[in-house]
Amino acid sequence: MRPDYRECFQPFLQPGERLIVASDYWENSALPSVPAHLRTPRTPPPPSALEQRVRGALGSILGKVSRPLDAMGSSRVTNNPVVRAVDRVSDRVENAAIDLEHIADQPMERAIWGTTMDGGWNSIAGRLLIDLTNAGGEPERQALTDRRLVLLVNRNTSWRNPAPQWDFGAEVPRTHIARMTPHSKVISRGRFDVGFVDGSWIALGSLQRERAEGFAAAFHQGV
Repeated sequence: MRPDYRECFQPFLQPGERLIVASDYWENSALPSVPAHLRTPRTPPPPSALEQRVRGALGSILGKVSRPLDAMGSSRVTNNPVVRAVDRVSDRVENAAIDLEHIADQPMERAIWGTTMDGGWNSIAGRLLIDLTNAGGEPERQALTDRRLVLLVNRNTSWRNPAPQWDFGAEVPRTHIARMTPHSKVISRGRFDVGFVDGSWIALGSLQRERAEGFAAAFHQGV
């Protein structure tokens, strides 16, 4: 177990809890998207001082550009066929970006990666994916303790300071886990499937096959 993997979990361990194995977390691109009605609305973080200065400068520039346009008359601008065409293109780009979020549900993705989850959104597997999605941030670490399967997210979005900001992502009690099985597909990198006592399961993984196999082996070796 790499020291940096072990150390990032120390603040999140419960009193007396023992860390068994920890590794990087690789999010399989074919995992289903959590439906919008099950997602927790997120409040965007307040802008940094640098972002406020940049916005202020841009606002000043845009204000100078918009004044001549206002003098032309709002109806002339909105009725301009070029402006309407640009609006239509912008709408299509925005819609395409939304569609990309759900690309994991497309048949091509399933053909490449295979099935990655079984069980409804009320199953243990479904609740794990919902909790991890609603945690926000980028899921990047996973660990198995003598009590839980734990996933951490990195909340750092700063390009000036790349140091990770670890936060709790999701967990499943160890008593709810029935099996961990390394996946046979080479293309799936370090994928392993976690089966739960209710019959549901989900694909987790690492960027390296050896880490995924070690993670699964640690579960079956007991505590």
